[in-house]
Amino acid sequence: MLDKNNNKLSLLTILVGTILLFDIGTIISNIYIAPILEGYGLPDIFIYLKTIIFLFIFIILLLWQNNSTFNFTKSSLRIMIYLGFFTIVAYFFSLFMYKYVLIYDTAEIIRNNILYGNPNLVFDFSAMNYKTLSYITTIFGGFNSEAILFVEALAFQTFLFKSKDMEILDEKKHQYDIFLFDSLIPALFIVSAIAAFLSINIFTFRYDELGSIEMGISIFGFIVALSGIAPSLNLYKARSEGISKSYFRGTYKLLLILITISILTFIALAVINIIFIDLGRGSYRIFTSFIGLVVSIVLAVKIYLKMSLDNK
Repeated sequence: MLDKNNNKLSLLTILVGTILLFDIGTIISNIYIAPILEGYGLPDIFIYLKTIIFLFIFIILLLWQNNSTFNFTKSSLRIMIYLGFFTIVAYFFSLFMYKYVLIYDTAEIIRNNILYGNPNLVFDFSAMNYKTLSYITTIFGGFNSEAILFVEALAFQTFLFKSKDMEILDEKKHQYDIFLFDSLIPALFIVSAIAAFLSINIFTFRYDELGSIEMGISIFGFIVALSGIAPSLNLYKARSEGISKSYFRGTYKLLLILITISILTFIALAVINIIFIDLGRGSYRIFTSFIGLVVSIVLAVKIYLKMSLDNK
C-alpha cells in the first residue's frame, strides 16, 4: 500500500482537476462557440471520454486523500497515471489527424470547386470553407489545443517518473501458491484489447449519432482492456517471489474492475452492431464485439476464482 503520510499527491490532484476544467471548457466551447460542422468528428467524441476518464482519476485521488479506509497500491496508481497519459496522447493524435483531414478537404474544395469549378458556386463553397477554417482556428485557441495537451502530457510523464520512488508501507511478504497465477490472464487481456481495437471504426473521420456512440464506446473499451495488460503481466512475473497481500488482492481487484467494465462495453457494442445490421449497415465489428465479450467473461471468471482461493 502507498504511505499516505509521505505521498500526499496534492500536485497530481491539482493537475488532474485543472485538466478536468479544461475538458469541461472544451465541451462548452464545442457546443456554444465552435461552428457546427456536419456529423461528429473523432475529437468531438474523444473529449467526452477524456473528461470521464479524468473525472474518474480525480475522484479516486480525492477519496485516497480524504478517506482513511480507502487505499491502493503503487501499481494501481501507476496504472491510473498511465491511463491519463495515454488518454492525452490519444486525444492529441485524434485532434491532429482530424485537423489534417479538414485542411486537406478544404484544399480539395478550393482546387476542384472554386479554382476549376462552376464560378456560380464560388460563394457557397467559400462559405463552407470559412466555417471549416473557423472551426480549426477555434480549436487552435481552445482549452485543449496541441500546445496545452503537450504541457499536460509532459506533466503526467513527470509524475510517472516520480511514482517509481513513492514510499510504500512495510507489509509482510507471502509466497503464494503457483496455481494462483495464470499465464492466460495477461494473454486474454491482450486478446481483449485486440478485439476492442478491431471494434473501432477506423475507416472514417466523421460519424452520425449512432456511429459516434459506437466509436466512443469502442475507444473506451480499448483503453480499459489495454490498461489491464501491464498489471496482469507484472503479477504473473511475481509468481516466484514473495509479495504482499495488498499487492496480490489489490491487483486482482483492479483487474476484476477493468474486465467488468470491458464486459459492459462489449455488450453495448454488440447491441449497437445488431442495430446496424437491422439498418443495413452491418460490418465485421459484430464478430469482434462478440469475441471480445466471450474473452472478457472468461477473464472475469478466471480472476474471480483466483481471488476466491486466496487464504493469506
